Amino acid sequence: MAKQIVIIGGGLAGTTAARELSEHGQTVTVIDPNAGGTCELPPLSKHLFDDSRFHLPYHLEHRELITFMRDTATEITLAEAGAGVTVGTVHLNSGGTLDFTHAILATGMEANRPEIPAYPDALPVYNLGEAEWVRAQVANATRTLDVGVLGSGYLGMEVAASAVAAGHRATVYLRGDEPLRKQLSAPVRQALFEKHRAAGVDFVTHTASPDDIPAGVHDLFITSVGARPITLPIDGDRPAEAWDVDEKLATDHRGIWAAGDCARITSGPAALDHPWACEPVAESHGKHLAEVILAEPDDTADPATLTWNDVPWHWSFQGPEKVFTAGLTSPDTSDTIIRTDPSGAKFQVFHFAGTTPESTLIGVETLNWPPMQAAARRVLGGNSIPTRSQLEDPEFDFKAHSRL
Repeated sequence: MAKQIVIIGGGLAGTTAARELSEHGQTVTVIDPNAGGTCELPPLSKHLFDDSRFHLPYHLEHRELITFMRDTATEITLAEAGAGVTVGTVHLNSGGTLDFTHAILATGMEANRPEIPAYPDALPVYNLGEAEWVRAQVANATRTLDVGVLGSGYLGMEVAASAVAAGHRATVYLRGDEPLRKQLSAPVRQALFEKHRAAGVDFVTHTASPDDIPAGVHDLFITSVGARPITLPIDGDRPAEAWDVDEKLATDHRGIWAAGDCARITSGPAALDHPWACEPVAESHGKHLAEVILAEPDDTADPATLTWNDVPWHWSFQGPEKVFTAGLTSPDTSDTIIRTDPSGAKFQVFHFAGTTPESTLIGVETLNWPPMQAAARRVLGGNSIPTRSQLEDPEFDFKAHSRL
């Protein structure tokens, strides 16, 4: 049976899969309201206040094999046909349907949108239209802007830090007493907190409610209080959160995979209780699923190639500060090892699978030290994973070890 491949979602994961499939001569249909015109999300928050790289469209170089449907899928139904082959149908907002043999759910996330009573125009920067609206306000400003930010995750800190770096003022309203509490370990988040305050970012801690934010202070107000995966029902089954997938990124529904921000990996070395929700992982998922689908039904395929086993990593540029994670890191752990460069301005935090000297490295956080982030990715993706006792040895050369 010829493969009929449908990708629902035209963000990074879906676009990457479509490109890889088309380059191998496989036709594919991409369903997305903005199919063919989506953009790279990270620079939306990093470059709102300057004229550097703003967004990168996900251009597809091989469009002759790709059909764009600028529509939204509403549900998927499955039916048995032929010799036990699962065939599916996608139902569209337009009323039409589309049959498939293989489907990739790459629907991404949608931002939470709290109401700020004092600033009814407050919005998240989660799509190109929102980012362009903010940039228009910045371009039309005749004086230094005062920017308010609710939320202190990666996106919120990128917005605030980039505003201050461009000469504006920024105030971040925190629910707790420090930013990045859910993303980074204490040494990294506290270092960033101090650096941002020194650069001029103001913080208002313990903001219990948006109602507590004063009116008449800020010229612009941007929210950053999380996002949730976009899902659609399959035969009436719709997850409360993300789609659970195995280490192959397969859902429980035969012939349907999930990738990127709408997928939660439940088994294998990269298992996590929430989506990875970062750009490198989305791109890697797209490439992996293209390989998996192209290999079917090749029974000679190496099972190892069907398992997604890349090192997950994330980057966040917050004004001049550059923070990276690689592998499995936890914001709550305190049992880590810290290594600092001779200047004291850059450091890495190492996370381990346990507390014994033989416990192996599972994750690394890196602040303002890009070459060592690259080394961390090489080490975690290699066959010679160092132990706690090795990294406790001041003579151990982590960068040299990454080249083994």
